[in-house]
Amino acid sequence: MTQDQTRENLLKLHDCVEEFTLVFSGRKNRRVNGSYFIADRKIVINNRNFEAGEAGDNMLFYTAMHELAHHIQHTEHGQHGNRCHTKLFWSILDGLAEKAEGMGLYRYDAEPEIKALADEAARISVEIAQLQRKLGETLNKLQGVCHRKGVRYEDVVTRKVKLSARMERKLQKIAVTRVPEGAGFEMQEAIAAAKSGEQREAMRRAAEEGKSVAQAKQAAAGTRPAPDELGTLVREEKRINNTIAALQRRLADIIERIEELEGGGG
Repeated sequence: MTQDQTRENLLKLHDCVEEFTLVFSGRKNRRVNGSYFIADRKIVINNRNFEAGEAGDNMLFYTAMHELAHHIQHTEHGQHGNRCHTKLFWSILDGLAEKAEGMGLYRYDAEPEIKALADEAARISVEIAQLQRKLGETLNKLQGVCHRKGVRYEDVVTRKVKLSARMERKLQKIAVTRVPEGAGFEMQEAIAAAKSGEQREAMRRAAEEGKSVAQAKQAAAGTRPAPDELGTLVREEKRINNTIAALQRRLADIIERIEELEGGGG
């Protein structure tokens, strides 16, 4: 892939607000494959880092998309801080790669072995998410039984289950959070951690559309409510979660009492 072909393909992916230049350095660089220079709006690709052929072109073009994402990040979203690989950046890059794949400009699954392993990793991630929900549901039941039997729930969780209080809260929240079928564990955790129902819904939609975690988080960022509203919603969410926990404890009491009555009647 030549320098001109690379730039031409990048322009197919995004209609940039500001022009950029792209040059091949003609050198090999052990530290970086490419760089973006903000002041000059210039992408430099160390093209000697890549082998000739289809596989090398594929890797080179991903590097070019990476640097284009920096250009978009700086010129269209105004991010100029020291931390350049932000949530916004990864969301932009994931979107570019998704579009490039659809246009046949870039492929991640050209090798059957890569596709098979990627599919397996995705399945494992979904299985972990399912186990997280099951663990959260079990913790909810355990909390109710501990409350009923006069046993300190926090002690059981930390010393017997070997979970920190922070992890326990996260898992209980996951157990009562609706996530799309087939969501991986990181997507599930991100949706459960959203600050408002509106943000969770935006992330659910993104997950259902097959977007990455970074893209889902960026979708949620666009729905962030005003500070006063955010505080109100967070407090309401806390009250609702407390109510849910109390109802779950009461339900556990009722179920046990029903079982006792049924057993006595036999």
